[in-house]
Amino acid sequence: MKKIVGIILIIIGFCLVVVVKIGPSRETSWLFKYGELVPMLIGAAILIPGLVMYNKNR
Repeated sequence: MKKIVGIILIIIGFCLVVVVKIGPSRETSWLFKYGELVPMLIGAAILIPGLVMYNKNR
């Protein structure tokens, strides 16, 4: 179960980082209200625990 949660967190974090790299569009413009740093930090805050959880339960 923890491995599946880790995979889900990795996917969500990766999607946030991809959205930040592609740039704002009409659908994702709310993410960029305070600039690029906030979504990047949120993506890292989701991605890193997901990677740790996945690697521990491998």
